[in-house]
Amino acid sequence: MRTAKISELKAKLSAHINYVKSGEEVLILDRNTPVAKLVSAGPFEEYGERERRLIAKGVLTTPKSLRNRARTWPLPAGPMVSQEAIDRMCEERDDR
Repeated sequence: MRTAKISELKAKLSAHINYVKSGEEVLILDRNTPVAKLVSAGPFEEYGERERRLIAKGVLTTPKSLRNRARTWPLPAGPMVSQEAIDRMCEERDDR
C-alpha cells in the first residue's frame, strides 16, 4: 500500500489515481496520521443506476475481485440427504 500526504496527493493526483487503477491502494496522511484510503471503485460500469448511487454514497462497496462465473460453487462435503429422507422427516415432524 502506498502512502501520500495531502499536499503530495494534491500535487500528483493523476499519478496516484493511476496507481489505484492498477490495483494499488493509497493511504492518505494528514501530518503523518492516516485519514482516508483511496481504493478502486471496481468494475463500476457493470452496476445498475441504483447500485452506482449507493457506491457513490459509500453505502455499498464493490468486491475486490469478481467471481469467475465459469467456475461452479463447490459442493458441500459429506453425504447428501435424499428427498425421500427429507419427506420422511417432515412426515414424522407433522405426526407429532
